[in-house]
Amino acid sequence: MQFNWKHVLPLALTSLVSFSSVVSADSDNAQTRNLENRVSALEQRKGASGMINPQGRPQVRDGADLFIFADLLYWNAHQNGMNVAVKQDDTSGAGTLDDAHVKSLRGKWNWGFRTGLGYNTMHDGWDIKLTWLRYTDTSHKTVHSGSAGAVYATQVMPNNPIYTTTNQSADKAHGYWSFNLNQLDLDLGREFFVSKWLTLRPHMGLRTDWIHQVFSNDYDELDASNLQDAETKLKDHWWGLGLAGGLDTQWGLGNGWSLFGNAGAAIVYGFHQIHDKQDNEVISTDVETTYANLGNAYRISHPILDFQAGIRWNTMFCNDRFHIGLQLGWEHHVYFSQNQFPLFTSTNNPGVFVSNQGDLTMQGYTFSARFDF
Repeated sequence: MQFNWKHVLPLALTSLVSFSSVVSADSDNAQTRNLENRVSALEQRKGASGMINPQGRPQVRDGADLFIFADLLYWNAHQNGMNVAVKQDDTSGAGTLDDAHVKSLRGKWNWGFRTGLGYNTMHDGWDIKLTWLRYTDTSHKTVHSGSAGAVYATQVMPNNPIYTTTNQSADKAHGYWSFNLNQLDLDLGREFFVSKWLTLRPHMGLRTDWIHQVFSNDYDELDASNLQDAETKLKDHWWGLGLAGGLDTQWGLGNGWSLFGNAGAAIVYGFHQIHDKQDNEVISTDVETTYANLGNAYRISHPILDFQAGIRWNTMFCNDRFHIGLQLGWEHHVYFSQNQFPLFTSTNNPGVFVSNQGDLTMQGYTFSARFDF
């Protein structure tokens, strides 16, 4: 009898597939049993709270599970690319830029606030929090040429006819920057103990930002022969919405005192609406001529980083019916590539410019209070 591989091979393949299915099913069952055993072991180690990782948030007795908080901010803001002029102290060296300095704007120390409302849910110790942050800053700078110096304008378009072959500098420059931030955060988190003295709170949610900026510069007698001034005014209105998340940590010291350190990040997708207007004015008649009036609007995503650290004090009172927490800290916030003001660079082509000149940063002291009831 002749051996027929055409009949044996399909039978062998069918048997192999069946055997693999049985082994795979047994493996899946074993993994399921292993996971169930691990969960059972963790459940046997639950604390009094009935949770694998006991919740670390303040627990008030017979309360509404609500909390409110308010932060007083004393910050300052900085942004790259806010150059008003280049000041040269001595112009005796013809055709050189020796002994020169860049004069830029930077924010002053100013007050702001952050406030919000939270709810401690019954599900697994989760909490939901809504936060509103508002901060405003301004900056002024005036630069004089002096008797032997010069002030070179950095924001006037280089092909503006106000420049002449015999005069490239102004008698005086004045720059102004105003910045306004409104920010809303809605996040979901859970604070829990990982040891007797350490709690963690991972959180995630949504963030939306409104940032309005005005950057204006006046250059007196930029055209000295015809006695003309130049003025530039740039505006940027930004709105964005995106995802945010982070990790809050609390390191207990005893007697209600602790250290805290928080880190967060967001990616916000939004819309820039930029306007650039440049005028030349004859000093004797106050007659203005608009040299440039242009707009730019586009969508882009910006990353944001948030860092906080400081010291905290918590206490319960009225038979644990209420909780109050106070803290003092230092914060850093970085809004990457937020400076999108155009800077024109060509004397031959009025359409050549660069943008994305730098990041917006805020930093400073924060005093916070929280009340649970």
